[in-house]
Amino acid sequence: MKDYIQYLQDVLGLQNVMLAPEQAGAEAAKTQFFTAKGPFTVSELRHYELVFLNILTQSKESLFLPEVNDLYSKMKAAMKLRNLQVLELDCTVEDRSQLPSELAKICESKVVVVYSSFPKDIGELIFKGPGKWLETYSPAYLLEDPAAKKVVWNDLQKVMKELGV
Repeated sequence: MKDYIQYLQDVLGLQNVMLAPEQAGAEAAKTQFFTAKGPFTVSELRHYELVFLNILTQSKESLFLPEVNDLYSKMKAAMKLRNLQVLELDCTVEDRSQLPSELAKICESKVVVVYSSFPKDIGELIFKGPGKWLETYSPAYLLEDPAAKKVVWNDLQKVMKELGV
């Protein structure tokens, strides 16, 4: 089986995903956002109806790994998000309390779904920044604990209701 970190670096272009701040330098101490193509760069503040934000604690949790992306794609398809502006991001974060303000620097969103292996305030739509946030289990976590799929589906239905889909 492929080394996940090597895959993330070589194929997906992610850098310093699993390095501790003292190993990766000062840059790793702040929040970093990644798309399937690599580090997320923004030229202007953009608005999205929905942001999927996946917090990485291990390299095998990336939304963009084939085995995780397969389940994640099925979850999105079940939500029927046809005409919505959606942004999908992996992120590394040192201080989760700073995540809303860090995300607000790069985009605005009506709803943010935060995927995590260790969600806080699971299943609650909470106002944070300019939109509502809902935290639930990540697709990578669901691969390890399929029993949690029902919890996540209930959470995603709350998001669908909030978005009117």
